[in-house]
Amino acid sequence: MPLTPPTYTVAIIEDEAILREELTFQLEYLGFTVASFTTAAEFYRYLAVHPKTVVVLDIGLAGEDGLSVCQYLRGHDLNIGIVFVTARSLRSDRLAGLDLGADAYLIKPIDIEELALILKRLGQRLLTAPNPESRYPDDGQWRLEENPAFLIAPNQTRIRLSANEYLLMKALFQQPNAPCPHIELAIALHLQPEEYHKHRVEVIFSRLRERVLRLSGLPLPLQAERNLGYRFLYDL
Repeated sequence: MPLTPPTYTVAIIEDEAILREELTFQLEYLGFTVASFTTAAEFYRYLAVHPKTVVVLDIGLAGEDGLSVCQYLRGHDLNIGIVFVTARSLRSDRLAGLDLGADAYLIKPIDIEELALILKRLGQRLLTAPNPESRYPDDGQWRLEENPAFLIAPNQTRIRLSANEYLLMKALFQQPNAPCPHIELAIALHLQPEEYHKHRVEVIFSRLRERVLRLSGLPLPLQAERNLGYRFLYDL
C-alpha cells in the first residue's frame, strides 16, 4: 500500500542503470519522492539545494566510492539518513559501512518493503531535525572547510580538496584579494625554498580550476601574478 507522500527526498546513488531505475520505480510507487544519480559529484550538487534528503547508497561507485560519501555526509550532518544497498556481503564491509555512520546496510537483492520502512523512519528523523541549511548561508562567497577538506562555491557546491590543494587554498584565503608570493605557498606546502617548483603548483591549480568549473559551473576566481604568486579574488 503506498505511503503518504513525504516532504523529503530519497536520493539513490547507484551506477548500475537497471537497479537504479528499478529502485526508483518501486519507491515512487510506494509514495516517495526520488532523485537518482550515478556519481557522488552529481549527488553533491543536488544536496546543496535539497538538504532534506535520505540517501540510498552503493559502495562500488565510479570516482568517489560510497564509503567516502558516507563518511563525508555523517561528518557534516548527524541527522541525514544513510542506507547502503550493495552487493558486498562480507562482514568486514558491513562493519566498515556502519562504522562510518550508515543507519542500515542491506545486501542485494533487497526486500523493497524493508527498505521503505527504513526510509520512512529516517525521513521522520530528518524532518524533526534542525534545518542544515542554516550551517551554510548563501552569502555569495567562497568558503573553505577542514576535516574533511572542502571548497564551497557561492552556489553551495562542495568540492573535495586534496591535502596539497587545501594547504594552498588556505594560504590564499588568509590574504584574500592580495597576492600570495611563491615563497609563502612553499611554506604552506611545508617545503624548503629549494624544494619548491612553480610548475608543480601550476599543475595543482590547473586541475583544481578544471574540477571546480566541472562540478559547480563556476570559474575559480584564482589569478596568477606574473613572477610573484597567486591572488584569490574573494569579493567579486
